[in-house]
Amino acid sequence: MKPSKFLNKIRNKTLKYLYKLHNMADKASRLSRPESEKTISFVTIECLNLWANFSRAYFLSCTLSPIRKNGLQITLSNPNVQTFDDAIYAALKKCKPYILDRGKWGRRDEPAWHDPKVLINSCIEIGCSNLTDIQAAFSISTKMFEHLATFRNFYAHRNDYTVQKAKNIARYYTILVHNHPSKILFSYAYGRPQILILDWIDDLKIVLELLCK
Repeated sequence: MKPSKFLNKIRNKTLKYLYKLHNMADKASRLSRPESEKTISFVTIECLNLWANFSRAYFLSCTLSPIRKNGLQITLSNPNVQTFDDAIYAALKKCKPYILDRGKWGRRDEPAWHDPKVLINSCIEIGCSNLTDIQAAFSISTKMFEHLATFRNFYAHRNDYTVQKAKNIARYYTILVHNHPSKILFSYAYGRPQILILDWIDDLKIVLELLCK
């Protein structure tokens, strides 16, 4: 995903794919295995990848003095940040300073953009004028970012350790712990009208909207 002078551009692109993933997960919940398993693993991995790409594009867009949905412009207070490379350097300095000691760094050395703390701390480092709004966007009551990453790791690696970590999350939502990780995502958290993965996708939409408003 490319940075943009207009945050609505990356917002709309991300939302479009999130709605597609939402529909895929909803349909998969009514399928039998192995079709449902294949789809939910794809949706989970893609959700985290999409968020990471959006987070990075959002951060880099801030160097372009982008226009928000409300018409306000984002400015930076760090005079050393003029280019994308300057911004990435600032993010590394804040989140992974040991990388800079090596002298050379590339895309794979960048911080984990799916982690909200990375975006918040990186925006602090470059002095985003909308920092208060960024922090507020991540203040909603959700464990989605942490839990989505855990399930993504399960589908990526599928070993005893990642299985157990995913199962442990079920307790947080009052879902049976002995369920297979995919069944957990297809289950309803206590008091919720839709399956867990759809709740997480909706949380992503909320944070996305708050960041770009």
